[in-house]
Amino acid sequence: MEALEITLLGVTGTTLLLQGLQHARLGDIWNLLKSDRDLERTARIHEQENTELRSALRAEREHVSQLQRQVHLLMGLIPEA
Repeated sequence: MEALEITLLGVTGTTLLLQGLQHARLGDIWNLLKSDRDLERTARIHEQENTELRSALRAEREHVSQLQRQVHLLMGLIPEA
């Protein structure tokens, strides 16, 4: 009977050890998934900022183009000396 108890105790210890290792591994996986979600959130924010900046750049380029046309128009109105 004592051999059976020792065997069962060994099996229980091994099971607890494996459960502990699995728990640690799941913790690592959870941290990896969490950091991945944070990276995705940051990437979405950066993409939105880039879209806004591209839009602002297009507007600025159009404004510069309008100003250049106005300068050319005004230069044509000035008599040459």
